[in-house]
Amino acid sequence: MKTESSSNAFTVLKDRIMEGSASNKEVVNSVLNLLVGGEFNLEQNFVIEDPSHIRQMMDLLDASNPSQQAEILSVFTAILRKSVRNLTACSEARLMEYLLRILPGAPPVVIDLLVDLLGILASYSISVKELKLLFAAMKAHGGKWPRHSKKLLNVLKQMPNRSGPDVFFSFRG
Repeated sequence: MKTESSSNAFTVLKDRIMEGSASNKEVVNSVLNLLVGGEFNLEQNFVIEDPSHIRQMMDLLDASNPSQQAEILSVFTAILRKSVRNLTACSEARLMEYLLRILPGAPPVVIDLLVDLLGILASYSISVKELKLLFAAMKAHGGKWPRHSKKLLNVLKQMPNRSGPDVFFSFRG
């Protein structure tokens, strides 16, 4: 029931963004509150409640303007760095695949934030499919390298630089 109400809240927020009736601050706060299932706080309440909310957030970002996208992604990056459970939720939501698919069409303001997210996710966990997508995103087309190829090389360089435990137990609730 709670996931359904969160889904409805994301839909309502997306409609308000498309109408232009939601401020940047309202959008950012609403998205973060929905992700954590309550009042978001970077120090106390920052654990993502449901991996499906991540996908809904990304769908909402598609409807947002670049400045809203940048604000949301900045805070989202910070909460990923704070919690292994959040990284696990992103893996379950297949966020890395999604980010690699949207990267070529992303606004320039957002590309660096997406690459930062990719670096964090890749240093936590990367599948063979995601690695193939990463290499495909760097592939030259018509003799020209995509503008983000150099940044993606840094993601590859970052992968072995892992901080945190090799194994952990997640006891939710």
